[in-house]
Amino acid sequence: MSQEIDTQKGIIAWFARNHVAANLLMWVLLFGGVFGIFTIQKQVFPTFEFNVISVQVPYLGAAPQEVEEGVVLKLEEAVKDLEGIKRLTSRSVEGFGSLSIEVEDDYDVQLLLDEVKVQVDAIPSFPANTEKPVVYRVKAPQDVLWISSYGDATEKELKEFSKNLRDDIANLPGVSDVRVVGDRPYEISIEISEANLQKYNLTFNELVSAVRRSSIDIPGGAIRSDNGDILLRAKGQAYDAYDFASIVLVTRNDGTRLLLGDIATINDGFVEDNALAYFDGKPAISIQVRAVGDQNALEISKRVNEYLDNVRGDFPSNIQADTWGDSSFYLADRLNMMLENMGFGALLVFLILSLFLKIRLAFWVIWGLPVCFLGTLAVLPMEFLSVSINMISLFGFILVLGIVVDDAIIMGESAYTAMDKDGHSVDNIIKGVKRVAMPATFGVLTTIAAFSPMMMVSGTFGVIWKTIGGVVIVCLVFSLIESKLILPAHLAHMKNTPYDPKKANAFQRFRDFFAEGIKVFIYKKYVPFLQKAIRNRYTTLATFIGIFILTIGLFTGGIVKFVFFPTIPSDFMFANVELEQGSSLIQRDKAIQTLMQSLDDMDNKLQREQGEGAVKHSIAFSQGALGGQVFVELSKGEDRTITDIQLYDRWRDEIPEIPGVKTFNIGAPGGPGGGSDLSFEFSGKNIDNMRIVADELKDFLSQYEGVSDINDSFANGSDEIRINIKPLGEALGLSLSSLAQQVRYGFYGAEAQRIQRDDEEIKVMVRYPKEQRNSIGNLETMRVRAANGDEIPFQEVADIEVGQGYTSINRVDGKRSISVSAKVNPDIIEPDTILRDVMTQAIPQYVKQYPDVSFKLQGNSKEQQDALASLAQGFLFALFAIYALMAIPLKSYSQPLIIMSVIPFGIVGAIVGHLILGNSVSVLSICGIIALSGVVVNDSLIMVDFVNRARAEGKSMIDAAVQAGSERFRAIILTSLTTFMGLMPIVFERSLQAQVVIPMAISLAFGILFATVITLLLVPSLYMILDDLKAVFSKTYRAQRDLERESLASKITENKGLEA
Repeated sequence: MSQEIDTQKGIIAWFARNHVAANLLMWVLLFGGVFGIFTIQKQVFPTFEFNVISVQVPYLGAAPQEVEEGVVLKLEEAVKDLEGIKRLTSRSVEGFGSLSIEVEDDYDVQLLLDEVKVQVDAIPSFPANTEKPVVYRVKAPQDVLWISSYGDATEKELKEFSKNLRDDIANLPGVSDVRVVGDRPYEISIEISEANLQKYNLTFNELVSAVRRSSIDIPGGAIRSDNGDILLRAKGQAYDAYDFASIVLVTRNDGTRLLLGDIATINDGFVEDNALAYFDGKPAISIQVRAVGDQNALEISKRVNEYLDNVRGDFPSNIQADTWGDSSFYLADRLNMMLENMGFGALLVFLILSLFLKIRLAFWVIWGLPVCFLGTLAVLPMEFLSVSINMISLFGFILVLGIVVDDAIIMGESAYTAMDKDGHSVDNIIKGVKRVAMPATFGVLTTIAAFSPMMMVSGTFGVIWKTIGGVVIVCLVFSLIESKLILPAHLAHMKNTPYDPKKANAFQRFRDFFAEGIKVFIYKKYVPFLQKAIRNRYTTLATFIGIFILTIGLFTGGIVKFVFFPTIPSDFMFANVELEQGSSLIQRDKAIQTLMQSLDDMDNKLQREQGEGAVKHSIAFSQGALGGQVFVELSKGEDRTITDIQLYDRWRDEIPEIPGVKTFNIGAPGGPGGGSDLSFEFSGKNIDNMRIVADELKDFLSQYEGVSDINDSFANGSDEIRINIKPLGEALGLSLSSLAQQVRYGFYGAEAQRIQRDDEEIKVMVRYPKEQRNSIGNLETMRVRAANGDEIPFQEVADIEVGQGYTSINRVDGKRSISVSAKVNPDIIEPDTILRDVMTQAIPQYVKQYPDVSFKLQGNSKEQQDALASLAQGFLFALFAIYALMAIPLKSYSQPLIIMSVIPFGIVGAIVGHLILGNSVSVLSICGIIALSGVVVNDSLIMVDFVNRARAEGKSMIDAAVQAGSERFRAIILTSLTTFMGLMPIVFERSLQAQVVIPMAISLAFGILFATVITLLLVPSLYMILDDLKAVFSKTYRAQRDLERESLASKITENKGLEA
């Protein structure tokens, strides 16, 4: 057989003989990688691309229904026929309308964005008082850190301090995106009482005109003289309360003047928006620092923290500033954690290699790791991949750690066997390598095929799979290059000193003992057992099928649970509260303070129990007039003895009953798998029917234990006053429009102008004083100016009607909609179980009862179904690719099926691994299983290839199978152990961000261990079963087999005769 291998021709032989070329190739890869390390971007998570376009239109002072009719319907009508739109969602709230456009996955978002802008600009008219529409693509910028300024200072002092701090930070090198958050905009409010308007016979319109006439800067051109041009300007713009108070309203004949300040109160303060923000219990304003493009989060954080340490001494005595939510703090540690795991994994792989092979050989095999990894780092920043260094891409490296060396192990082990048998020479090394080159190459290609479906996952979080797939595939391509072109040259030219057992050190003696032990194990234990398994091949097959069925039983019996996305522990948590309509601001503030107080109580209790608290910082802020949130940064997950889930429950227990609560939830901020576990959406024309359905579904969900935070998106009606004009009013020349405008001016305010002061645009509003616009009584006593200048009491000319309006109106694809969402505790009940019950029991009943209400799955539930569908497609693609890549080198249609039978049994190992470690199977585990399908077939492929070669040499079927098993035993055990050991450190990693990737590592590690047993016992048995089947279906094959057996029997008899 060795005669067939040509050691002179081919690329492997050329590189093995020309070690300069091999070394140059290696150095190019190494230096390229080192250069890549410095240029590649470093992040915590890859940048998520949202395929969403947002259109926002402020419509100041308008009720939600006016916003829907005046703004949202026009926007929907304008864009609904554009190509590439997946879904339209709109929301109308008081004073604001927004439209969110989800774009099809394969459609160019930029193209659609341009088309949307054109369509929105072409809308002929929006109502008066709307501002210009803002159209933009939703991006997910990367938060680096937050800074909160807090202390016993006035709001103005805090705001000015934060703005100065922001400007200084934005000027630091490498920092560009810095925003002040949680501050109220400035506003100049000119307040005049109804009594003064009557006394001086003025109207709001006249006041507004007076302000616009006097407070103005007008360029007057230039005087062109012989000595040069002199610019002309009229400069009268008012900038503060004093300037506005000095505006002249009336000049009398006697020369006296009436100034604005004489009859109106002028407040140079903030807009009337009762926002609330606290940091660690004190009033605060925050600054958000983000990384843009390829800015380095670690550098930004370092610079900002250094700057703050330098200037802290210059802060006013009553103001402090602290950083929190610093992602780089996690990034640096997590990157180090991944690198440590990588180093530790590589060390374990090296130890195992050196036990099985000579140390020198083990060294050259493991040398493939830095070559492949650095080669990959050189390629990753390139345009077509553009992968950054982040938690996910580093996991890709760890995942591939044990797989990359497989190829080199197979080559090295084969070369070692050839060297052992025929001595160390370049020819023998090339023979050894070429002997397994073909199946090993196709083995790597099957692994690449198994990871390729990851490159096809679409959606927002597709980037996670693309990152892992990209890293693994590029690493494997480099492992092919390294093991075929670089490794043989190193093996051929390594020094091979004859081994003298007398001079051996302790490790070498142990290795000799181990190597001898393995040989004894193969021939005394494994070979006889394999022969027995092959003779009883149908029992062997039945046993393994039995194990497979038992594993499926683990699933259906609920012993191993399936959760789509595992709950990823977090270093942050938050509580959201929203009160019922009609609640006052005092009630809202009290509810937020109750949350803050209960958090303090919980932390103090923890401190007493465990000696340390879990809360690092807390920040509380209001959300609109009815809601608020407390956001908490916890101490690091690795250092805490209590999990974040336990903290949620303890916080919940501390919170007393809050009166008037509509919705309340405690949880972790989003990320993959964040948000509600269940989300259902109803849409239709009849909002009352949708409400009934939503309430019924909420009752249905509340029957289940483990379901919490059941909410719906229907905003209960807020009180509203509708104004209708009386015939008398119309007779006096009043129109509904002029009446409504006068009411708006008095109660909301008339915008006189906007002025630019420093970097802020400030509105100047004219309105009644607060005490004259805070009750229905004020509206009834208001005076209305008729066209002829008469002042008439409001009651005479108009009626008021108190009704219920909406606080917000949600629409999906042009119809009003309500969504119902809930959270599920997967330890108590699987979300899938509830989802199945809802879809089979509740929904059909509702749709039958209310035919005008249509239903859709939404949110996580919808994404899960889509992702599972695309994973299933990917899996089928991978299986076909693997089949094709094995059928080609084996030149057979049936043999690849034997090899692929290993895949389901690999799944058994993966599921048992989850059971042993107490993890739930999730979508991440499934990705591990898909990847596993490509890795487990590699050893079986080489095994079958060896059986075929032994058959070609004239060996009998059983002998060929047993010989292949004994020859490949060492390499198979070795490749499986290295993959398993390379993944072990990450499987037992405690840090939080590693939890995302652990299920995938478990699938691969344990799947490979179990698949090894299959390869060594079941594959030879299946090979024989296939032979039996061929004999059953083909007479010629049966005759040929019988002949072969007879000649073999006669040979054995001859041998016995000779021996006798």
